[in-house]
Amino acid sequence: MQYRFATLLLLLFYLPVTQAIELPDIGDTSESFLSLSEDQQLGAAFMRNLRGALNIVNDPEIESYIISLGKRLTTNSNSQQQFHFFVINDSNINAFAGPGGHIGINTGLIMTSETESELASVVAHEIAHVTQRHLARAFEAAQESSVPTAAAIIAAIILASQGSEMATAALATVLASSTQTRINFTRQNEKEADRIGMLLLASSNFDPQGMPAFFERLYRHNKSYDNQSIEFLRTHPLTLSRVSDTRNRAAQYPLAMQYDQTNYYLIKTKIEVLNSHDNKISITHFKRLLETKPSQQQNIVRYGYALSLARANQFQQAMKQIKMLIEQEPERINYQVAAANIAYTAGDLSRAAMICKEYLKTYPHHHALSSLYSRILIKQGNAKESSALLYEHLRRHPLNPSLYRLLAQAEHQNNNLPASHEALAEYYYLTGLPHSGIEQLKLALNLLKTENTAATAKIKYRKTQMEEALQEFK
Repeated sequence: MQYRFATLLLLLFYLPVTQAIELPDIGDTSESFLSLSEDQQLGAAFMRNLRGALNIVNDPEIESYIISLGKRLTTNSNSQQQFHFFVINDSNINAFAGPGGHIGINTGLIMTSETESELASVVAHEIAHVTQRHLARAFEAAQESSVPTAAAIIAAIILASQGSEMATAALATVLASSTQTRINFTRQNEKEADRIGMLLLASSNFDPQGMPAFFERLYRHNKSYDNQSIEFLRTHPLTLSRVSDTRNRAAQYPLAMQYDQTNYYLIKTKIEVLNSHDNKISITHFKRLLETKPSQQQNIVRYGYALSLARANQFQQAMKQIKMLIEQEPERINYQVAAANIAYTAGDLSRAAMICKEYLKTYPHHHALSSLYSRILIKQGNAKESSALLYEHLRRHPLNPSLYRLLAQAEHQNNNLPASHEALAEYYYLTGLPHSGIEQLKLALNLLKTENTAATAKIKYRKTQMEEALQEFK
């Protein structure tokens, strides 16, 4: 059992960091084969590797949005499983559920969705894969084979999901005579995830029709262009009968109550602006939309216009647009965050700090405001207050590498070099560089003058933990 688990960890830990990894949902196992504790360890190794391999979005607003959407759904899942939601900056339409409840959503999928319920339907589907332990079942299904064969199956499926011809050939060789069984097993998982995902949608007050609407659009697009044009469909086989099944199932639920989807559209707009390669084109695009879009969509368009102006360093004009939005919707925190970011980028630190400080009173743990305010405090030379804010914020976001990197800067400015090295160690460890993390802890220990302090003991303990994690792969 230990050997099998170590092999699976080895597989995930040493996948090349130069490639994008898209881990599909390939089954669930019994508790005796892969326990929840082992699943969590596997998930931690999976994410460390993933952060070094993929372009994971670290914009606090986008992070907060997808986490909030995920929590809205998992609240109704009746599962004790921990979940971790993140966004990958990738134009491919894809989403996946990895071990340990780690669920990744590509920006391409977010942008392809037309309503929040459509986006939520995919997230709910991935949550269902986790709650039903589909990944673990795949490990169990492979246990009749030798361990190297089971690991080869997992590796081949991971690589084949990226469209590599060599990996596809390897997958065909490894699966050999069991191909049809595994395809049927995957289809069974997909149907189960659809059913449970639909239930999560309805119980979370999303429109169940979002699932068939989104699936149908993907199906038609894939059929019209290329049978393998959509990444999501390579690992989530979609047939016309499956689309019909979700349509019939959605019809059995009552109509969802209408609610404000503005945050969803604002996040889509922000992603569009951040991924624009030409600020001038982006400004022209949103300016034209302001002249043509109906009044109920004006605020979304103006937000995109303001962000585009800011990216082009036209800060005065950008702030003017944001002020117009704040006057119309003063309670919309997205606009206050935008105003603070514009002021910060323009070099007006006092104004940016004032906005953050004021709205953190109302939203004391707001991720975007807390992250920006800590950065402002460092620039203002108030690193002690920044450190205090970051330590508190890390209690709620203990796996966020960006916060540890900020903390390292703050503690360095505080001349607390051991703590700076500690924070940097966590940053490296979480981003798939455990050896660098251990080296940072060694530097921290060398700077401490006495051996028997609580600080020394804490660093030694963390160093041992990192070293033991590496031993799993030898």
